[in-house]
Amino acid sequence: MRAASRLFAAVKPGQFLEAGTPTGLTGLATHPSPRSTLLHHYHSTLTKLQQIPESSVYRQSTEALTRHRLKIIEESKPKGWDAWQEKILSQVADDPEHFHTIRSDGGIAVKLPKVTNVDYGQSRKAEWDGEVAQSFPEGIKSQKERSKHIKAMKGDVDYKPERTFSPTAFAPEPQYTIEA
Repeated sequence: MRAASRLFAAVKPGQFLEAGTPTGLTGLATHPSPRSTLLHHYHSTLTKLQQIPESSVYRQSTEALTRHRLKIIEESKPKGWDAWQEKILSQVADDPEHFHTIRSDGGIAVKLPKVTNVDYGQSRKAEWDGEVAQSFPEGIKSQKERSKHIKAMKGDVDYKPERTFSPTAFAPEPQYTIEA
């Protein structure tokens, strides 16, 4: 315990909890968006508990604990949370088919498209997206013979070049400060 107290004494207090920094617990780092993640998990836990009979002691105790924790998280909002949330919702409303949204009791959760870290100055993603090239028979074909290949040659219906060249970027979630 003495070694741990020396380590805690050596830590200089900062204003923000930075994502990915150690928490002091072995193997546990701070989460990049703790508030929204906890809200999602607590609401999904409460939804899944509805499947258990109401007379179950497990359901009653777990619901009470989860509701208590949810109340604490909902009451504490970091500075700028409401403005950030409005900005994200307007981005989703501008291009709704690009985002996978999940509606629940807790509101709307946005599942972001998977993005790999790529040097966009030298982006090969715009040239080739990993799709295997299809071979089409050569030679003159009748309209009937060509009809089965037309859809494959036209490509993806939802393709938009601006998505290929500019990946989706959301502003980071507002950080909790020492005061909040």
